[in-house]
Amino acid sequence: MKRITAAVLGFFTVFTVTQACAAPLYVEKVDLPIASTMSEITNSLHAAGYKIVLKLNILKLIEGQQKTLKIPDFDAVHFTDARAIVFCNPYDFSKLLNTYWPSAAACPLNLTVFGRGQDSYIVYGERIAYAGTSSANKKVTKAVDSGVIKALQQIPMSRELHKIPDWVAPAA
Repeated sequence: MKRITAAVLGFFTVFTVTQACAAPLYVEKVDLPIASTMSEITNSLHAAGYKIVLKLNILKLIEGQQKTLKIPDFDAVHFTDARAIVFCNPYDFSKLLNTYWPSAAACPLNLTVFGRGQDSYIVYGERIAYAGTSSANKKVTKAVDSGVIKALQQIPMSRELHKIPDWVAPAA
């Protein structure tokens, strides 16, 4: 079980880092604790036609392995929770597959939710970076991003952040 958890976490970490480096980030703040935000995200995604593939409690998984991993200053900015959702819209996958098949790697989609006190922050790596040079595919990836962002904007007490909070880890 530990190997499976480590493998899933390793895959997801590489996948998320690749996503974050390759694409612009859409960030939304929700004035709700993370448990309520996760429920609202699930409801909004389902209402928009997305299927939830996987949910991970990233902070709990890493904290459980902290003695083995020995990550210095893990979570020095003190999030109370960090969770990930992997999801997909089968129609979007089909469109990506049919316009430029390598871009179908953009699906499944993922987002990460960071909790800090009574607030949550949703981070979604936009898929426009997967469009390549195909104008048809750029149209599809923009539509994918637009659909996800529209679903996230349906969450009560949420708003897009244009400036990311400047939390700095305490000096060691």
